[in-house]
Amino acid sequence: MKGRGPLTEEQEAELAELQSKEAQRKQQQTEGKAKYRRARKAEAARVVVLEELAGREELTEELAAELAELQSKVAESKQQKAENNARSRRARKAEAARVERCGCGRCRSG
Repeated sequence: MKGRGPLTEEQEAELAELQSKEAQRKQQQTEGKAKYRRARKAEAARVVVLEELAGREELTEELAAELAELQSKVAESKQQKAENNARSRRARKAEAARVERCGCGRCRSG
């Protein structure tokens, strides 16, 4: 609230509550992302173990089905990660090109 003067007590209380809620939301989001990453890593590790068993011809039908399912999930995750990385690279290149074209001097300092 720049330029509007000091906050009232009510506004300060509301702002503190909103900041608290935002901090809590960010914490939950961080925890959720970490849980997701751990699950993906566990799937990839399980694929390695099952593929090792398959190489020694020690897979049961049930384990073979699990391996097939996990392989497709891991492949999908890798593909999605590659697409996200490519999208991020394109965005960074576009931003660099925009800054280069701007020429104002302020954009380059950031």
